[in-house]
Amino acid sequence: MKKDCRFSVLLLLFLISISIQTEAEVIALTPDTFSDKIKEKDTAWFVKFCVPWCKHCKNLGTLWDELGKAMEGEDEIEIGEVDCSVSKPVCTKVDIHSYPTFKLFYDGEEVPKYQGKRDVESLKAFALEEAEKAAEKALLGTDKEL
Repeated sequence: MKKDCRFSVLLLLFLISISIQTEAEVIALTPDTFSDKIKEKDTAWFVKFCVPWCKHCKNLGTLWDELGKAMEGEDEIEIGEVDCSVSKPVCTKVDIHSYPTFKLFYDGEEVPKYQGKRDVESLKAFALEEAEKAAEKALLGTDKEL
């Protein structure tokens, strides 16, 4: 009987760990966290700016969460989101005028905003390509300082 109970507990813990690992890694950014996060050294932040009442934002459905899952294995790239209805100072600071807006930041600097198709593959390709370009540019800038 004790073995069955132990097995059940171990199985439950295993299943919980699997579900935690497969959760989307999308980080909610606020006025308190936004500036510090996007300035993280050698880190790209791909951020979605939305408001809950926007039909285009609603039409995205789970796209951003799916992108978060797809990007989990990528080092130095984080997926974030800002709710502009409650984080208006953030959205004003980075010049958000329409929803949804997708922007990539690297070491605190804004990379050109995303204008492509709204599917996981296109978003992921953009994030990877632009993060690599930004990292190379930052590295070249560091080399010039030496």
